[in-house]
Amino acid sequence: MAPGERVCAARRREVSMLYVYAITAHHAAGAEPRLPEEGILPGVAVQHFAAGPLGAVASTVPDSIFGKEVLQALLNDADWTRARILDHQRVVSSLLPVATVLPLKFGTLFAGETSLISALASQREVLEATVTRLRGTREWGVKLFFEAPTRPVRTAEPVGAGSGLAFFRRKKEEQEARAAAEVALDHCVAGSHRRLAALARAAVANPLQPPELHGHAGTMGLNGAYLVASETEAAWRACLSELETTYAADGARYVLTGPWAAYNFTGGGLV
Repeated sequence: MAPGERVCAARRREVSMLYVYAITAHHAAGAEPRLPEEGILPGVAVQHFAAGPLGAVASTVPDSIFGKEVLQALLNDADWTRARILDHQRVVSSLLPVATVLPLKFGTLFAGETSLISALASQREVLEATVTRLRGTREWGVKLFFEAPTRPVRTAEPVGAGSGLAFFRRKKEEQEARAAAEVALDHCVAGSHRRLAALARAAVANPLQPPELHGHAGTMGLNGAYLVASETEAAWRACLSELETTYAADGARYVLTGPWAAYNFTGGGLV
């Protein structure tokens, strides 16, 4: 077989799949959401598939990239994976102003439109309950880090008579200070999460991230996500500001991220 014939044969064997970004409902003015021009890959269009009151936002992609074995190999390329995750997130974020969005996890794929519509129909009751729960909310993230507190440092005692006793006394005081600091930090973390959660529709404390992942100075104490309704968002933001003021002297630093689609509160999404 000539090289040109082999290329044509490969193209004939290529199968299209649907990469699904999100389930949508409650579209503004009953219209389909305005979609971005480009999806998970450069030049790949984004489409809306309607299924009664629900919809799915997806892109047609080739199995030569998103087939199971090929995709698994590509995911080992950190730069490629990072770019695709950002593309996924960009599409989902673009839907937030015009619809209630149930974001799907990165890499959600279906064999085609028939398979996707069938899944929407079979899980309609659960999906409708989820989007109803998410309506009028946005997800916010709060990461809490602890750096050296801004309290005065005890000066060293002069060396002389009784310096041995002074040394052990200082050691004991340092141990007690560390223990007290740990208690204070635990109190800060628990109190911060409790107060922020009280003003949210739902909340979750996610696993703490290592420094190489979160990229911030200090030790992470909280990696929280909060589903906040639009009518309580101002009060929730004010609560966060109060926490920043209250715990600043303890070396606490709050990092707010978002708003996001409700990735932490979808209840399983679409399977």
